Amino acid sequence: MLPTLYRGLVLAVALCAASADGVVLAAPAASTAAVKLPSTPEEHFAMAKRYQQKAAEYRQEAKRHREMAQAYARKAGEAHEWTGQQEPWVAKMEKHCAELAAASDKLAEENEMAADFHTQRGKELEGR
Repeated sequence: MLPTLYRGLVLAVALCAASADGVVLAAPAASTAAVKLPSTPEEHFAMAKRYQQKAAEYRQEAKRHREMAQAYARKAGEAHEWTGQQEPWVAKMEKHCAELAAASDKLAEENEMAADFHTQRGKELEGR
């Protein structure tokens, strides 16, 4: 039996040979749909609006995770006031929530930048 690397190489060569002989290889179903890029000002403005909505959703998600982290801290503080120490699971959840909030903020920023791009591109196309 051929080692895995060689089997993959043999398969790749066979596929190239088959495609050179005119055999059409089927693409995965997900990649058959063509992506339509915006070309008119209206399409760019519509895309900008979608990106703005996504950004708002991500900002809300970040806020929700920050509130959750605060709730965990309050709950643990009320239950264990006498120890003066933070429970390990509280620290873990606060870290988890902080990381998710930061990731959501980053995604919101990316979506806002995309919205700005499409707004500017729409304005450029309107000005022609």
